[in-house]
Amino acid sequence: MRLVQYVGGAVAALALVSGSAYAALCEAPFMHDGGQAQLSGSGGMQLGADLAFSDVQKHGNDNCEARVQGVATFGLAGLPPGKSSLDYWMAVKNGNATFERRDAQGQREPVKGKFDLRMLGLFAYGEPIIKAGQTFPAMRFQINLDHKAVQTQPIVVNTGVKTVGDRQSIKTASGTQSCWPVRYTRITDPTQASFSGLVLPVPGMTAAVTDWFCPDLNMVMKQESEHGGVVSVVEVTKLR
Repeated sequence: MRLVQYVGGAVAALALVSGSAYAALCEAPFMHDGGQAQLSGSGGMQLGADLAFSDVQKHGNDNCEARVQGVATFGLAGLPPGKSSLDYWMAVKNGNATFERRDAQGQREPVKGKFDLRMLGLFAYGEPIIKAGQTFPAMRFQINLDHKAVQTQPIVVNTGVKTVGDRQSIKTASGTQSCWPVRYTRITDPTQASFSGLVLPVPGMTAAVTDWFCPDLNMVMKQESEHGGVVSVVEVTKLR
């Protein structure tokens, strides 16, 4: 399913690697020539990606460009897994990312999709985490998919109030880190998609989410979510 492939590629590539509002994607540890980020998922929602970054240009903390290449996978309980090769030029400005790809003539063409990099709450803390019990407001985001891949309505994601728990030590790909658990509810509104004229429903989903934000790395190194009794985990397994 190309919807699964495209959502998996974009979400895995961009939404699950994170910095705070003061160390956003442009300042992430992998955002340099030769940078690499690898994500692995397990459980009901199996997101994965192996991404390489090149041609990186930085114009500020929230203004940069890079070529992103690699492979992304996505699996959802009850649906066949998808796998997609990625090769995009990405530009980040003011918290949003736009994309270009190479057309049949070898020229760049805009991708008619747009992603708010704060989606799923990972870029939405708004200020540094300093203590347990700290809260961050609920937010609403919209994902506009590339209509060349599939005809679909925008996907709307709502995140509830986020609450910081007690700092804990967890094992990560960069060694043991002291990290803050940030807990909230994530609601994805139902929509529908059209594949070659066949209209299929895309169900809504409500999940309880925990982001493990590791301040020394300025990244969420692991995200745990639970939907309908099924637990899913996505974590960064390689970072350089």
